[in-house]
Amino acid sequence: MRRWLTRALSGAALAVVTFAGLAFWALQHSFPPMPTLSGRIEHATLEQGGRVRSWIAYVPARTAAHPALVFVLHGSMGSGQQARAYYGYDFDRLADRHGFIAVYPQGYDGHWNDCKVMGPFAAKREHIDDVGFLHALVARLVRDRNADPTHVYVTGVSNGGSMALRLALQAPDFARAYAAVSASVPTPGNMAVTPTDQPVSVLLMNGTGDPFNPWRGGNVVLHGVWGNRGPVLSAQGSIDYFRKLDGLDGAPQVTRFPDRDPGDGSTAERALWSAPGKRSVALYTINGGGHNVPHPAMHGPRLLGNTNRDIHAADEIWDFFASVP
Repeated sequence: MRRWLTRALSGAALAVVTFAGLAFWALQHSFPPMPTLSGRIEHATLEQGGRVRSWIAYVPARTAAHPALVFVLHGSMGSGQQARAYYGYDFDRLADRHGFIAVYPQGYDGHWNDCKVMGPFAAKREHIDDVGFLHALVARLVRDRNADPTHVYVTGVSNGGSMALRLALQAPDFARAYAAVSASVPTPGNMAVTPTDQPVSVLLMNGTGDPFNPWRGGNVVLHGVWGNRGPVLSAQGSIDYFRKLDGLDGAPQVTRFPDRDPGDGSTAERALWSAPGKRSVALYTINGGGHNVPHPAMHGPRLLGNTNRDIHAADEIWDFFASVP
């Protein structure tokens, strides 16, 4: 009996060590270093819906007279600071160059009440009014920073990308354009909002190997076992949804980006639909890419699939924002 117990305990200990090692390997990641910046980070709060909500903003040393606002929304269990890092601090760098203010709001308990019905987190259970919070935040920055309310742009990754899509669907006039990374349009039965069906400029950037947000559509659930947020359309179905609203029926302009890092297991291409007098939509296909933000110096968690290192996601998103009518 003693020998059997010894073997059983040794086996259990080995299993724990092995699991811990695999978990460390799967979750290990590294972000790009923070660049040299001219401006400063500001932390602030406001009261909205009976709750104190917070955000951080990067204000460059020289802003435009009436600076644009670029909202960058973090993913699940995230923060404004993590949103800065996930995009490689590129929106801060772009703010230095173009004079806008980069705004990193904080979700409720680390999450956003996004466009999907399903979601195992407090923001969804408590019906948090994140649309109202973001409207209040624009009003505050217009008042305090003389920001231009007609030049607001929104991007986000994962849960933050789904929040950007909520705005595009429910309140399209909130911003001039939206960009969602690793997020798709919910199926009708999982749609948490009543879409306005107004034309809107939208960019989607999704990976064909995403283990969470499925490229071909289906349930948003990590490796089929964790955090089910319900079904979504395919990436192509999602962009076709907005193409139909915008009346963009023709063939896209396709750009295939150089494979600058053959070791990242992925490549990137863009399909852009636009026409004079209409909104624009773009689908970035990250072939072989996972649930990560493309950046040449980014190494996302292996659990989430390959990280594309051929493009700067933020640069592509800002170029799209700046080009839309």
